[in-house]
Amino acid sequence: MTGISIGDMARQFTSLRDGNAIKSELFELAESLSSGKVADLTKSLNGETVRFSGVQYSLTQLDGYQQVASETEQTLGNIQIILGKVDDTRATTAERLLLVNDSSTAAQVDEAARASQSSFEEMVTALNTKIADRALMSGNSVNVTPLATAETMLSDLQTAVGGALDPATIIATVDAWFNDPAGGFAVTGYQGDTGPALERQVTEDQSVQIDARADDPAVRQVLQGAALAALANTLPGLNQETKIALLTTSGSQLYGAASGLVAVQARIGFAEDNVARALTETTAQQSSLSQIVNDLSLADPFETATRLQAQQTQLETFFSITARLSQLSLLRYI
Repeated sequence: MTGISIGDMARQFTSLRDGNAIKSELFELAESLSSGKVADLTKSLNGETVRFSGVQYSLTQLDGYQQVASETEQTLGNIQIILGKVDDTRATTAERLLLVNDSSTAAQVDEAARASQSSFEEMVTALNTKIADRALMSGNSVNVTPLATAETMLSDLQTAVGGALDPATIIATVDAWFNDPAGGFAVTGYQGDTGPALERQVTEDQSVQIDARADDPAVRQVLQGAALAALANTLPGLNQETKIALLTTSGSQLYGAASGLVAVQARIGFAEDNVARALTETTAQQSSLSQIVNDLSLADPFETATRLQAQQTQLETFFSITARLSQLSLLRYI
């Protein structure tokens, strides 16, 4: 059978192609040796990249859950700080007011009333705390300040009391204002969301609720007690006996409100524990999957160096043969 010869031009193109292929492989191996990762992952995995893509997708999801969990952890921690400030103010105010009695002087009563108004303002300020312009005690309405100002609420309470001067009427009016579901605090005081609790997905199968809001019954009870004492300072025309009655009743209410506030703090603490466990679980999964990615994408340094040396030898041989062939001529043949 007659052989098919390759013309000079075709041989030149074939030689050029072979040389480029060798150099391309050489560059890939050099890059792999330098970076520690295979330059052509598809080639390294023989085209079977489904598992690698799946692992990378899972890592992306885990990164998202980790971010949400970290943000949730920070939010819960800040809420605990807010509740702690409110509780500290509650305790201090209650202790002060429980010292007021019929033997207290007018100056002592007035000072206790003024201090109680300041305490109410401090509580409202704490509950209205925003982090990165996001309210923490407004539920899902993070762009809304949860409470009206202390001045606004005390003014509305004073309007509700009207001209009443007896302690029983004032106390009953304040109680009604804070607990009326269709008016008072629910309309004038609290401005945040009243729907379902804020919920965050911290892992694929676990979500955490952030259910502490400024309208929580326990928080509302503390505000009610503090506002009652503050009215002893803002309502006009009150006599000494009425002021003492308002202050001592407020002290008892604030003292009794401790357990409710502790329960809210415990709920947030339980959520914090869940988030911490979720972060630990996510970190462990990330570590495991990252190891799989490394196993699939990292280049073996010894194998790569061996192949690189072999490829260099092949390239040198190629150039040597090409140079010899280029020197062949008819005259030398003859």
